[in-house]
Amino acid sequence: MDFVLGYLTTDFNPLRTVAGLATLALILYLLGLFIYRLNFHPLAKFPGPKAAAATFWYEFYYHWWLQGQYIFEIEKMHNKYGPIVRVNPDELSIHDPAVYNEIYVIESKRRTENYNLLFQGTDFEGISRLEPVIVQFVKKLVARLELLKGTDTVVHLNHAFNALTRDVINKTCCDDEEVLLDDPKFGSWWSDFIRNFTTALPLISAFPIIIRIASMVPESIVLWVYPQLQSFTGLRQIAMKRIADAKQEKLDNDRKGTQTGDSTSLFRYIINSDMPESERSNERLAKEAQILLTAGSQSTSLALSHASYFILANRSLRSRLEKELEVPMSRYPEVVPTWAELEKVPILQAIIKETLRLVFLSRY
Repeated sequence: MDFVLGYLTTDFNPLRTVAGLATLALILYLLGLFIYRLNFHPLAKFPGPKAAAATFWYEFYYHWWLQGQYIFEIEKMHNKYGPIVRVNPDELSIHDPAVYNEIYVIESKRRTENYNLLFQGTDFEGISRLEPVIVQFVKKLVARLELLKGTDTVVHLNHAFNALTRDVINKTCCDDEEVLLDDPKFGSWWSDFIRNFTTALPLISAFPIIIRIASMVPESIVLWVYPQLQSFTGLRQIAMKRIADAKQEKLDNDRKGTQTGDSTSLFRYIINSDMPESERSNERLAKEAQILLTAGSQSTSLALSHASYFILANRSLRSRLEKELEVPMSRYPEVVPTWAELEKVPILQAIIKETLRLVFLSRY
């Protein structure tokens, strides 16, 4: 502080004065912000490291510099401070099964209306309607792997599963026909893009201005610098067109007094739902498609990759799984078992649950 005051009282210089005042204002602002977060913030009463409560930089250090190690630091916090700890200025981590049902919805009737209307009406019946789409792409993946059998070709399962989940989401959201499973390398560029994008998330979260600046750059320049984004930006254009077509179809049917038929397209379903019009803008739904594509494909493909490894690495587990699948898979590929039938296979359900427990899924 003395440095700033001395800086202001030396020979008058407008630029130095402005710089000094700006520095003083920044110091006072940060000091006030830290005092507020530590003493007056709604989460101030919860325990945790003071550094984590005062600034997001504490979390950023573990996520970015230590490459996603904050989840382990949070575990140490729970061991030291208890089941509820403050992990950053605005968030808590709760490690207490007793409050699970209060936070997450486990009943058919929701206890809160504060949820994303995008998924209103999504239930097991709706998931069942998507089953033919999932089966279509799974069979395509199996056919690709069968063709590669005995050729000594190395298959990156993470690429294959990323292609599978990406194709399912792409078809489900937008009725798009682009299929990465037909690519000789299973669209390895998409896996690389997802990995790079996920790695950059802590940096983007810490400095959201990066997104604002990037959005000002013309798309042609962005694609010239990073041509792999072509498909990702193309998805937005396809989504916008499919959404506009679905809205036009609904208008035409409303004028004719006819009802629009069901479709496996998520956005067609939303447009024909009772969701408020303000929530159904073309721009908003197109952004949702991009979010679903990046978040949905990565998390699911990662779980599939880990489950495949556990099964292939454990011979007794693989033998038991094969035995329990003999009946439901007896007529495959002519007859594909439904998810309801596969749900009754105990070892398969155990593998799914154990995979979800063990797979390292940090918040990024």
